[in-house]
Amino acid sequence: MKKISGSLQFKIMVCAIFLIILSSFPIGIASYIKSVKIVESKFAFSHLHTVKQIASSLELITNDIKEASLYFIQSGDLRQLLKSDFKTDLYELEKARVHVNDFLTYLVGEKPYIHSIYIMGKNNTIFDTYGIKDQTLNLSNIDVQSYEWYPNVITSRAGILTYVISLVRPIRDINNFKNLIGYLEINIDEKSLFEEVIHLSSNFSENFVICNQNYFILSSTDKTLIGKNLAKMISINPMENVEQGFFYTKLSSKTFLVTYSTIKPLGWKVVSFVEKEGLVAENRAIQSYIFITILLALFAASIFLVFFQNRILFPLKQLRILIDHISNQNFDVYMQPKGNDEVSKLIQAFNSMSAKLNELMNQIYLATIKQKEAELKALQERINPHFLYNTLDTIYWTARLEGAKKACILVEALSKLFRSILANKSNIITVKEEIEHLSSYILIQKVRYQDLIEFSLNVQSQALCYKTVKLVLQPIVENAIYHGIEKSGKKGKISIEVFTKDEKLYFIVSDTGAGAPKEVFENALKNDTNGKIGLKNVNDRIKLAFGNEYGLEIKSTPGFGTKVTVVQPALKEGDLK
Repeated sequence: MKKISGSLQFKIMVCAIFLIILSSFPIGIASYIKSVKIVESKFAFSHLHTVKQIASSLELITNDIKEASLYFIQSGDLRQLLKSDFKTDLYELEKARVHVNDFLTYLVGEKPYIHSIYIMGKNNTIFDTYGIKDQTLNLSNIDVQSYEWYPNVITSRAGILTYVISLVRPIRDINNFKNLIGYLEINIDEKSLFEEVIHLSSNFSENFVICNQNYFILSSTDKTLIGKNLAKMISINPMENVEQGFFYTKLSSKTFLVTYSTIKPLGWKVVSFVEKEGLVAENRAIQSYIFITILLALFAASIFLVFFQNRILFPLKQLRILIDHISNQNFDVYMQPKGNDEVSKLIQAFNSMSAKLNELMNQIYLATIKQKEAELKALQERINPHFLYNTLDTIYWTARLEGAKKACILVEALSKLFRSILANKSNIITVKEEIEHLSSYILIQKVRYQDLIEFSLNVQSQALCYKTVKLVLQPIVENAIYHGIEKSGKKGKISIEVFTKDEKLYFIVSDTGAGAPKEVFENALKNDTNGKIGLKNVNDRIKLAFGNEYGLEIKSTPGFGTKVTVVQPALKEGDLK
């Protein structure tokens, strides 16, 4: 899976799909959101127009009822009947009653939405066009200054319930306006009124509510809502100070578009509820179109990717396989180019490069072996003191015959030093032989410097049998003497430790001399020191013998001394190839 996800084919496929989605989805989503807003806005304004028409129609009907009620309360016949007593002329009363009954009958028959009219005077005079069962108005409990609309339920003598909207207004004595003589109640049939105005709406599935100024529901599509308070069902804040408009609200965990308009003289509101889910039905086609467009784009991208793979990615994949062969040192590879595009030119350049690499590597392989042998031989031939050894042997016997004991010690130590070099011409010796060579060198330096330098040699016994490059310690100790202790101008100490750890052989040479900045030692490891066996020589011989991961590590602090660590593999005779 990791190999597939890292391939160029996979990356291009993911990139293409990402680009398609990145370009298609934002446009699709933006188009969808915009279309939803446009549809909702048009729907809302269309509903607002309908609600305004219903409100206007209601205003005409209520004004008509109010004008009819004005006729009643201004009628002299009615006032005469409501003020009559046992002294009133009976003929005149009957005549007035006939006039009032005729008008009531006409009005109820002419206006289909008027359910009934009920008049009650303080003198117990009653007019009733419907024959209401046990219908009375408790005049002492009614406090209507001008007129009042409220929802009501009328029960007929047959027990039939009818929802009505009642207009109640007081009837006063025209000669003494403070004298209340009765009440007029005009009942509008809620169902007839609703059907009268609802035909203005083109969608009968909508929920319409008509409420008064106190938000009590007078009429509704859902008859169970009549008499309830709309303010307890939804938030009415948007309707408080605005005569008409629309907003969204939550009702029974669903979102509804609420459209409303106000009947100015009454303060009534016509309110429409439409579930938002139904508004976006038209946009489902847009959703499907966007989805199909994205699928087609992905299909087109897949076809393109197949073509791209056959023409470009497949040759690159084959080229990568051949490059893996080269990385595994198989340079004899070739790939047939097709066409004349950049990939074909790349394949041609690869074929030319692999042919040249094959030829050069064969040459370099042989040259490297010869160069390594030459370098080892040259490094060893830098120290070839045959003539010095023979001369020192002559000096030793001459000094001995003349009784110069110190001279004999120095010459003997120097002779052992050169003999250890000449005795084994191999570049690889044992740690024991290296320590013997170093001991001879230290003996000479002790005679020379006497108490100025203190030497400490600590060798792990089991490390003596391991193999090491010849002349590792002596050049480092020499560097510690001349560039460390001697340069400091005071007495110092040189400590040599030899041990094995974690299958590695360590030589550590520490001195308390002058020390030097890091740059000095970095330069010493890069540049040879006038042809002498310096630090670079030792470091190079170790790397040539064992590899670049081995060699010298130097830490030095100016004024406090230097520590040189030599790291070699812990190898014995049988481990050497």
